[in-house]
Amino acid sequence: MCGIAGILASQPASLSMIGPMTRAQAHRGPDGEGFAFIGPDGHAHISTQADHAHPSQIALGHRRLAILDTSDAGLQPMASADGDHVICYNGEVYNYIELRDELSALGHIFRTGTDTEVVLAAYREWNVDAFARFNGMWALAIWDRCRQVLVLSRDRFGVKPLHVAHENGTLFFSSEIKGLLAAGIRRTLNRARAADFLRWGIVNHTHETFYDSINAFPPGHYAVVRPSEPHTVTPVAFWQPPSDAKLASRQISSHEAEAEFRRLFDSSVSLRLRSDVPVGACLSGGLDSSSIVCHASRLLPSGHRLATFTSASDNPAFDERAWSDLVNEQCQAEPHTVIPTADGFSNDFDALLQTQDEPFPSASIYAQYLLMRSAHEAHIPVLLDGQGADEALCGYRKYIVYSLMEAYQNANWLNLLAGLGWWVAQGDKGLLNLSEGVRYLPAFLRGGQADPMAGMVAPRFKEEWDASQPASKLTTYRSSERQIDDILRFSVPPLLRYEDRNSMAWSIESRVPFLDYRLVEFLLELPTSLKINRSQTKALMRRALRGDVPDKILDRRDKMGFVTPQHSWMQGPLKDRFRHAFLSDTFSIGELISGTKASDLLSAEGYWAGVSMNAAFRIFTLNRWVQLNSVTL
Repeated sequence: MCGIAGILASQPASLSMIGPMTRAQAHRGPDGEGFAFIGPDGHAHISTQADHAHPSQIALGHRRLAILDTSDAGLQPMASADGDHVICYNGEVYNYIELRDELSALGHIFRTGTDTEVVLAAYREWNVDAFARFNGMWALAIWDRCRQVLVLSRDRFGVKPLHVAHENGTLFFSSEIKGLLAAGIRRTLNRARAADFLRWGIVNHTHETFYDSINAFPPGHYAVVRPSEPHTVTPVAFWQPPSDAKLASRQISSHEAEAEFRRLFDSSVSLRLRSDVPVGACLSGGLDSSSIVCHASRLLPSGHRLATFTSASDNPAFDERAWSDLVNEQCQAEPHTVIPTADGFSNDFDALLQTQDEPFPSASIYAQYLLMRSAHEAHIPVLLDGQGADEALCGYRKYIVYSLMEAYQNANWLNLLAGLGWWVAQGDKGLLNLSEGVRYLPAFLRGGQADPMAGMVAPRFKEEWDASQPASKLTTYRSSERQIDDILRFSVPPLLRYEDRNSMAWSIESRVPFLDYRLVEFLLELPTSLKINRSQTKALMRRALRGDVPDKILDRRDKMGFVTPQHSWMQGPLKDRFRHAFLSDTFSIGELISGTKASDLLSAEGYWAGVSMNAAFRIFTLNRWVQLNSVTL
């Protein structure tokens, strides 16, 4: 796990700016720094110094977090024995042992215990077809001297970040946006993405970022770039979700589906326990994290206790320690607990915002930030986490509605009536909290109250505001299509951004077993009725893991996740800070939103008060992000 950076210039030049780009991401890799400079002849000079004296066309920079083979043999950039290929790699390919055995049989010789060397050998053997063989998370650059090309690639779901920018005929790429800013990339606001954020609270739903000059390289793609054409980066997909014909179409019994789920889940967790350093897990007390902890604990060698990290609260309404304690006791885990506070959030806010690179719509990620800090302090460099389960298993409350509407659309009246009956009888009553999902409502239900910023938009921002649309434009209620929408656009991408930045800020590698591509593909092909049954989400997993996970956890319907009492903070200890920011002469986004009117949101009351608080938080966050990063509107 690491941070990478790179420059590809159309003409040989001094590329010493690779040093600042790499060091801006030093937190991603405290265990080593390296550089590769590639001249016009295609030969690479690998060094620990960034001040290469000779003109180069390509520069690669790397920061290392040592997880597999922690010796110096794993330092990067790494070259093949003949020097024809050089890799700069961030991530983990968990099936590297199986790939290494296969490649050894084909004649490849390995000198390290790293997955990096296996990834490089796989490319040498199979070229870009190698990426489809990887099970893991990665963002990488490979210089291929034989073909005279630079190859970029990113894992299927974008667990690991890769950002690109073009400036003065030169290609820049970096794990984090701050690496590109260190190279002098323009800091101009992408006003369309700012409108999406302020109006709907959606982020990372396109390949654009909040900077109009910086894009995210698309997940599940690779690109072959020629040094003579650094402005031409054409991503090519090596992975796609199941086709429409396969979605929700697999003919399989409930018993068979449960057995296959368990097999794939066991395999995913087992692969993600491969490490030469200690592995722990985040534990909220919900179904996803509890399942991971229970399975990981069972797979660990005898005598090893899994370290778990839980966010708690002094407010009983937000405290879930009773659930996490239940799991820790059953698994004989080693618990660590953090308690987010309003004062802590206020003190850490700027650091959290800079860690994230882009604005975020909720304070909930602060709990995760503290968990990663706790893992760092406990010297646990690898954590397992449950991101992706809600999207792959129809875990969100909205999927209950989608399943009912799907039954209605298909005139499946028996399923519709049964689902409604079970929901009324024992369903998740939190489904009625519409203020938490305004963008999913039809326009006639959203109304003016659900759009509290409508009267405060500045005239110069009105065009972008009006063009912004709610999350999904799907016209059918096919749950599997909604799942893909969430996995590829609206839910998983921001969650992975939060996960990556929060973990790497503390030099922690976070692994997400539910986003094993084999498991995701399998679940997308299953009928909705296997994932939602009797208005109960994740029905398949609850049945499949019965006996492994405590029954009380499997039967929960009130899970919150890692949350913070954001609204009470904003109406209490943080209210003055927010109001001062809105009314200050230094309010920086007045071209977009009226600060005076924004301050009125803090006084909202009634059922829709939550919507107003959420809007106020987004305005505050965007304003402070613009200030901290000197962004031009």
